Amino acid sequence: MTPEEARAERLADAATFEQDEVVACYGARPPYAPALLEFLPTLATGRTRALDIGCGPGKITGALADHFAEVVALDPSPPMIEAGKSADAGRHDNIVWVEGRAEAYETAAAFDLVTAGSSIHWTDPAALFPKLARWTGLLALLNDNPTFPAPAPPCGHDAWVDFLTLWLERTGRQAPPAWRTPNPDAWSLLGDHGAWIDIIGRRRFAYTHRQSVEDFVISCHSRPSWNRRRMGAEAVAGFDAALDEMMRPFATDGVLELDVVSELTWGVPRRTPLPGSTSD
Repeated sequence: MTPEEARAERLADAATFEQDEVVACYGARPPYAPALLEFLPTLATGRTRALDIGCGPGKITGALADHFAEVVALDPSPPMIEAGKSADAGRHDNIVWVEGRAEAYETAAAFDLVTAGSSIHWTDPAALFPKLARWTGLLALLNDNPTFPAPAPPCGHDAWVDFLTLWLERTGRQAPPAWRTPNPDAWSLLGDHGAWIDIIGRRRFAYTHRQSVEDFVISCHSRPSWNRRRMGAEAVAGFDAALDEMMRPFATDGVLELDVVSELTWGVPRRTPLPGSTSD
């Protein structure tokens, strides 16, 4: 795949989060680890303003709003912004909801903390990070799925990878060979974005999430590879039936216990990439 093809695929995948049906499924994703959300505000020395890039339905935004005088919640998807407002239900009057891409956002004010939850990889670092370096001295990147496909759901790793591989192939994609032998100690890669941040620290937060089989299946359709519009009604029906059949025996009263990992990387955004990097 050429760089141009990779960029076109990335933009197409990012656009799936503007689909109402994807946004409706997004709420079924496991939340970030509660301990991570408690730890996050402690990184900032000031509590005046925070910016949440790619805020989605506000899973991080709401946690920040309890600790900062103002939080700007930024997302290019109108349905995501509406979902965030609906989820907050007016509890926080200090959230400013902004529809738009982070690369196009402008402000003259500084932020004590900027966060991006499983969203920084959708951005153009050369356009965004020089702005971030002007706005803040602290960028925190959250990942809700850093070791995917591990930890596997209760069906076990091999069965999970077999299922994912099959359904990726049916949507015209291929599973990475590394999925078969994941390294649980490896940190998630930041790709080209890693050259634009001087990392201060990294931490992982593990927890157990209880979720119905139905919601587990629904959560998969919030992912670009298995969004319902991409798959089509017939494939969706087959996917849902097969996944339900695989998971149901491991549920108690219809509820699964899922091992979940959230990852946090924080540091100082750079105006220019690290010398010698592919972004340089």
